[in-house]
Amino acid sequence: MSNFLQAARHTNPSSPLPHQDAAWQWAWEQLTKEQQTEFLEMFRAAVPTKQDDGPISWQGVATMAREAGARFPELVAAQWALESGWGKHTSGKNNFFGLKGSGTTVGTTEYVDGQKVSIKDSFIDFPSARACISYLVERWYKDFQRYKGVNNAANREDAARMLQKEGYATDPRYAEKLIDLMRNNAPPTPSVTPIPSSTKPSPIVIPNAIGPKKVPQDFGFKRGDSHIIVDDISERARAFNFDGQLLWDVPALARGQGNDREYRFTNTDTPPGLYSIGQIYRDYEQVGASPAFTSDLRAYGWYSFDLIDLEGQESKHGRAGIMIHGGGSACGWPGAWAPMQKLFPTHGCVRMHNQHLRDKLLPLTHAGKVFVSVYQEK
Repeated sequence: MSNFLQAARHTNPSSPLPHQDAAWQWAWEQLTKEQQTEFLEMFRAAVPTKQDDGPISWQGVATMAREAGARFPELVAAQWALESGWGKHTSGKNNFFGLKGSGTTVGTTEYVDGQKVSIKDSFIDFPSARACISYLVERWYKDFQRYKGVNNAANREDAARMLQKEGYATDPRYAEKLIDLMRNNAPPTPSVTPIPSSTKPSPIVIPNAIGPKKVPQDFGFKRGDSHIIVDDISERARAFNFDGQLLWDVPALARGQGNDREYRFTNTDTPPGLYSIGQIYRDYEQVGASPAFTSDLRAYGWYSFDLIDLEGQESKHGRAGIMIHGGGSACGWPGAWAPMQKLFPTHGCVRMHNQHLRDKLLPLTHAGKVFVSVYQEK
């Protein structure tokens, strides 16, 4: 294995030699289709530095699970707590979920006909906790090959039962234990899911927040369009499709340079109200992953999306130029160009991670019109 890794490190990715290309092609063809899929998932999930891991705690695991695409991130956190004893032990390197495969062989407990038995088994080694969580979500929460992922469940309790039914664990009380952990440790889920668009809904109400008075349906909301709810209280952006189904849930700031309840003046918080996305500035596509420094690239990051105010909320307060963008001057350079740069307040725009702008928001603009509801503290 060490010789294989050395070969990888000594191959120039921009101009490999012909014999290196031939060697890698031969190695690739020795893998089965399933092994090729597994390799690509692990390779793409890997992170170059430990800073990309969130804290290994209930909330940290839930946050990484949400970013990986888990519809029920608290269930991932419950699995982490149950499988690893709240992070105290792993089965393989950075394997907090008892995920089996080629890697480290250790003793474990299984249930056979309701009885505990001790066996030895092999568990996958991961380069980071985030890579492990991404693997779990891709294989068990999302649809994978012929398996229907637990993201399809109606609620988190049904998702826990679905995990057990699909054979994730042999413990007959596995689902029951996960449900107890969620009940005792997971905060109530905020009720912000839009009403399905077959009927004209009222604006969504978020406790202690001020938001839009109108809804996307007032502006021709149709199938293919999407609706993003930016809640500056929870510091999250949630995207929903035309039918009100959650598409993703990621960190976002709608915060300026004033106090948390000020949005009426220049450089303060993003004015609450309904917007739609207009012009898109695609800096990442023009300059690539390692551009030379400019102050604009540092401030705005990979992409910038103009926001068109649909309720006059910008002009009412003498504001202009509100956008969704990445970057962050406070991150320095090249920190502001990192995929998951730290989020700092803007001068009134919505800020998201660079990678989420590219991989989550941008695809929605290809599918249809994107509406954005901004909520601020009262």
